[in-house]
Amino acid sequence: MKVFVFAFLLVTAGVNALPQQYFEDEYSSRDERIVTGNIRRAIEELAKSIKEAGLDPLDIDKFEFEGSFAPDFVTVKTYIESLEFTGLSNIAINRLDYGALTNRLRFDISLPLLSLSVGEAGVNANIFGTLFTGQLSGSLKITQIRLAGEIRVNIGIISGISLRSVDANFRVQRIESNLAMKFQDEDYSELVDSILNETIPQILEIYKDEIDKNLSEIIKEVGNQLLGKSVTTGDQVLIA
Repeated sequence: MKVFVFAFLLVTAGVNALPQQYFEDEYSSRDERIVTGNIRRAIEELAKSIKEAGLDPLDIDKFEFEGSFAPDFVTVKTYIESLEFTGLSNIAINRLDYGALTNRLRFDISLPLLSLSVGEAGVNANIFGTLFTGQLSGSLKITQIRLAGEIRVNIGIISGISLRSVDANFRVQRIESNLAMKFQDEDYSELVDSILNETIPQILEIYKDEIDKNLSEIIKEVGNQLLGKSVTTGDQVLIA
């Protein structure tokens, strides 16, 4: 944090003595590279950690579990065969730029495709003498989960860095569900596919303004909390 404040004071003191072209070409571009470079590296590290955790791709040939959580009252048996999940670590940076003069970060990040396929999965649970059964198979694809928007930043010599405003937009291009689901021997496949293919996209479209507003407020609140923590502990912060 001290390094950033010193750099900011130095630039502010000397800005009037520098030609405008020099300021725009040298300072602005350098500052943008620092900020966007840090963000890109953070995203790359996130993608790497997802892969190292075995979550992308996630392949399960066969898995079985049987246990009792309350002897003679709750027993559960579950199994999964031929499950494959991909796309979680494929984080695409469609746009990422930071304006040093305006302290504005514009971003457009997406997951191009999340794909899930299940050969067969099921659960049998006996809860206080009542048997519950469920089976699932099929596939689910979600195309272009996108988060885009703009973040404006306040930089104070004493107060440090804070997020002045956040304007975020969350969109999902398409959901394709082809799942077969049974519960208690009743077929709910058509209902589940209808909810995923039609109802959820309609809800996202109808309430997109409310979703964007609430998401923007959450990002701003969490971001300012993280920045406040970093300033308190004396960490070096360039942008959130």
